[in-house]
Amino acid sequence: MEGQQEEINVATGQAQQDARRINVITNPSNDTLKGNPPFIFEGDRNKTRMFLLQWDLWVAVNRANDTMKKPFSRIVTILSYMDGTRIDAWKEEQLQKLKEEMDDGTLETDETLWDNFLERFKNAFVNQNRRSEAYQELCKLKQGESLDNFFTKFKQLAHKADVPLDDKGTIETLKHAMAKGLTSAIINSPNFDPTTDIPWTFKQWEEQARKSHLKWKAVAEFTQTRQGLFQTFKLSPKQNYGRNNNQGRNNYWKNNKCTTSQGGYHMDVDATITTDINATAGGQQHSKAKKAELMRSNLCFYCEKQGHRAKDCRKKQADHSNFNG
Repeated sequence: MEGQQEEINVATGQAQQDARRINVITNPSNDTLKGNPPFIFEGDRNKTRMFLLQWDLWVAVNRANDTMKKPFSRIVTILSYMDGTRIDAWKEEQLQKLKEEMDDGTLETDETLWDNFLERFKNAFVNQNRRSEAYQELCKLKQGESLDNFFTKFKQLAHKADVPLDDKGTIETLKHAMAKGLTSAIINSPNFDPTTDIPWTFKQWEEQARKSHLKWKAVAEFTQTRQGLFQTFKLSPKQNYGRNNNQGRNNYWKNNKCTTSQGGYHMDVDATITTDINATAGGQQHSKAKKAELMRSNLCFYCEKQGHRAKDCRKKQADHSNFNG
């Protein structure tokens, strides 16, 4: 019973000590350090870099404070933010090393104190496999739907792997990581010169990739709009445009005797739409089969005679004049 009570007292005392530490951190007085201090580091190697990042930010905020100016007090301060069974023994060892260095005549302002301490800390608690794992992940990275996410991830992994972005090997990795079509578009762009003595930087590759991607999106949007027009007016792209090559288009026009507005090239969407509207304006509504027959015979959709189109049909113009008059 007495042993259990003793454990409770120890635990209570530790909780009170932690509460006092938290109170000092969250409610600093005018004489204490400013800003948000780092979290308590317990020796977890997965959290080492985040701990050092928070520490560096805190030091930067308090760069004018004497505590951060002197390497000796800087070491003692960072050690006060290390606690736990995985780090207590190492922390005790560092305090002993610091005492020995001071006994040997090293000044409190000597930056070698901090440099040596930081090197020992990284050797003990930085994940040594981090670089290799990040590099392997970088080599496997492939561009997805979001170009922004791709470049953000690429740069993060390159930083973790300690790989320079402008390094030739990094650029080659980028080429293979991007979509094949995007890489080809960059290489074929007018700005790219493979013969230059000064290769493109990572930033240049990224900027050109974004420009090429925007062009592709513009083309995609135009294609969708064009398809929407065909669907709206119930037209067939293949029927109205013929084949993609010149010989195919010539054969299509020759066999079907199409006028420009009845299935030709380029601006035929508007012309075909106009023809359909003119054909129905006077009440001459035809079925698809009837329209196909008129097109094959190169007949006017309005009066069904040869030699002109519906928009030029005199009968239609006369009918409209009589109707409006």
